[in-house]
Amino acid sequence: MGWVHVVRFGIFAGVFAGMSAACASAPPPNVMAVGTQNLKCPRGEVETMLNRETPKVREYYVGCNFMYTRVHCTLTSCYVAKLRPPCINGTHCFEEDPVTLDWVLKDERVLADARRRH
Repeated sequence: MGWVHVVRFGIFAGVFAGMSAACASAPPPNVMAVGTQNLKCPRGEVETMLNRETPKVREYYVGCNFMYTRVHCTLTSCYVAKLRPPCINGTHCFEEDPVTLDWVLKDERVLADARRRH
């Protein structure tokens, strides 16, 4: 009789832990609003998934019908993630900052030169 209670408690604890983890990882409410701006789907068909997380940014996929938008959320706001900029002169390419997930150019002088030419 004692083991039955232990097993029941274990099942209850497992279900509760799974539910609390799901609630803790729920996306902020404005992720859907930001992510669906470019999607042409009924709201009920849109799915949201946490893709990755850094100390400063959480990146979510918001999508439907094989289309998706990447949404970055900080402590203060959510916004559509920027696309990777093209390389400059075919040799100087932007790299993603692993903490902020922003696109940065290692050599800022190249960017300044390109801006002066245009």
